[in-house]
Amino acid sequence: MQPAVSSIQKLLKQKLNIYPKTITLKTDLKKDLDLVDWEMLYLLNAVEQAWQISIPPTEDIVRIEQLVAVMKRQRARS
Repeated sequence: MQPAVSSIQKLLKQKLNIYPKTITLKTDLKKDLDLVDWEMLYLLNAVEQAWQISIPPTEDIVRIEQLVAVMKRQRARS
């Protein structure tokens, strides 16, 4: 599993008490993990803090792969 995906899975457990059996790049945050809007915002905030990045509010993040792409893009800008 990619380090970014592992990091997201760890944050889901620590911050939201969500223990998905498997997370892949194709995992849909709302449909597969049943995240509601506030949980999405909380997860994005946790990712920002853990990775020391800033996720623009204009980003449309639905799946893990989109979140990982934003994480990598923002990290590269740092």
